[in-house]
Amino acid sequence: MKNNKYILLAVLLTVLLFGRSDSLFAQQDPLYTHYMFNKMIYNPAYAGTNRQFMCATFLLHNQWTGFEGTQGEFSGIAPQTQTFSFNAPIPSANPNSLFSGLGLVIINDKLGYDFTTVANLVFSLKKHFSFGTLQLGVNGGMIQRGINNTSWRYPDSPDDPKVPSGEYNAMIPDLGTGLYLFAPDKYYIGFSAQHLLGGQFKWGGTQNTLVKVFYLTAGYNFALPTNPDIEFQPSFLFKIDPSKTQFDINTNIVYKQRFWGGLQYRQGDAVSALLGMRLTDQLKFGYSFDLTTTELLKYSNGTHEIFISYCFTIKTKERVIIPNIIWTPRYL
Repeated sequence: MKNNKYILLAVLLTVLLFGRSDSLFAQQDPLYTHYMFNKMIYNPAYAGTNRQFMCATFLLHNQWTGFEGTQGEFSGIAPQTQTFSFNAPIPSANPNSLFSGLGLVIINDKLGYDFTTVANLVFSLKKHFSFGTLQLGVNGGMIQRGINNTSWRYPDSPDDPKVPSGEYNAMIPDLGTGLYLFAPDKYYIGFSAQHLLGGQFKWGGTQNTLVKVFYLTAGYNFALPTNPDIEFQPSFLFKIDPSKTQFDINTNIVYKQRFWGGLQYRQGDAVSALLGMRLTDQLKFGYSFDLTTTELLKYSNGTHEIFISYCFTIKTKERVIIPNIIWTPRYL
């Protein structure tokens, strides 16, 4: 049984990383259960939507626990993702200013012997309408991808040129953009495209292609008519790339804007339970547990995800307006 799960994971990771024998397309971006608390990772237009705070968020995603092994060639093969994001509004004395927010995104993602590091700066513009605020965002930076595969090869194809052995890494530029329409505490809808420049990571004669990924997301908040302290917050995230399309659908129930719990379904992958709380007005914490709906359930103990977000209050000085002064000869 122990050997079978490693063979299954080897096949799965080979498909995820390198696709079919005639194509290198794969689902390359990390999965997030807390996507509704982590919007700027996939949509730069989110930056600056909260005009009162600048917020830092850290997220840790440990996938398929039980596959990781403890020693030898299978040690550390389960996917792991660490994500840090920071965004702040651009202060302006003019409420009609187009400038909205700035941000930073750093992602460290490990899948088997493949590792990816992303660093992006984010900038957004805004325009107010009667029905909400529309924001346009762009992110740009670098992606470094590499492998450390000194011993692990797919057993049926030990000489497959699509699966290089040894250590390689390469870096290419990254670019993304997005739109985000929202009304605070009511609704949001966003569309974004990542990795618009594409590019190829060249590893000793083997190439890994960075493909475009598209995201569509939306959410809505409504209070229970019989108890305004209870809010329902349904949302979804739809992902499209050359390898597949996939959607996540979620409903969180929030009590007094302080405690929440929810259920989530990810198409063809997992069902999830979410719990969280706002510890203070500035600090919130969330945890989720994913149970896979695939054959991996026989070998995996589930997926754990934790996020922590802290928001710093922006203190602004009131603008002092000096009235027009009319001088008279008496006081000259």
